[in-house]
Amino acid sequence: MKKTLCSLWRDQRGFTLIELAVTIFVISILIAIALPNLRGTGDKASKVACEGNQRLIRAQLENYFLTEHGYPTGLTDTDRLQQLVTQGYLQTLPTCPLGGTYHITIAADKNSVTVDCSKHGALGL
Repeated sequence: MKKTLCSLWRDQRGFTLIELAVTIFVISILIAIALPNLRGTGDKASKVACEGNQRLIRAQLENYFLTEHGYPTGLTDTDRLQQLVTQGYLQTLPTCPLGGTYHITIAADKNSVTVDCSKHGALGL
């Protein structure tokens, strides 16, 4: 049986308006569920990077203390960090992803040190 062009067009089926509307609705629900989870990812990543920097600085300060029998001396925290770079304990000055600065606090007994960030505070103690 030979079909005409007109009968071929009638046999083809496409999506109805309701099917398209339901598909768009389902996709929008999935996007609404996924977006809040994706928004916090950048903040979490910067916090983890800052924590890693703080741990690195503390570890190298402890290495410096063991080798030099004291912590770096300097008028500012940047001077102390730069001293770690100059003497080869750090390759470069670590930077906070959010632009914060790292603060070094040496205990009164001069046997321990803490590092914190102006944006994230003290992490990974």
